[in-house]
Amino acid sequence: MKYIVIFLLQITSITNAQKPANHFKLANSEISWQKVYETTKTKTQLIQYFEETGNFFSYQVIADTIFAKLKPQSVDPKITGVAGVPKLVNNEKYKGDVRIELKDKKYRVTFSHLKIVGSGEIVKKNQTQTFEENYLTSTGGYRNFFLKKPRDVYNYWFNTIFEIKAKKKDDW
Repeated sequence: MKYIVIFLLQITSITNAQKPANHFKLANSEISWQKVYETTKTKTQLIQYFEETGNFFSYQVIADTIFAKLKPQSVDPKITGVAGVPKLVNNEKYKGDVRIELKDKKYRVTFSHLKIVGSGEIVKKNQTQTFEENYLTSTGGYRNFFLKKPRDVYNYWFNTIFEIKAKKKDDW
């Protein structure tokens, strides 16, 4: 019996180590996403970088914080796949409010008031629905299907928007 318990604990720790990081936060029945990034860019370079991406509107900088609204973005099922991913995730866009707090050599992104923007396939064209109404239960917890694939897919795509990629050097 003792060996069975030890074996189960080892399997649990291995499977937990292989799961992608979850940056979603649930507080007061509201879903948000938050991640801290390290960078070599200065605060001024960060402000310029995010402004130049073209991903945001209503962009404003107050002290060391960027406030903006993310333009509707899509998931690319060719990259993240379709097996087990609901059509709501793959076929509809998402948007929300962004706060990027700047410090020396790092920045923290908080993505809140997350909304799904309809394309006409599942949600009416240009109609918005909150993440909460789609991904939370009536008691305020995550729906099980959100924890299976959508959470990981959104984690991947949110990260691609907010992570600053290093420019590749031309080697020849």
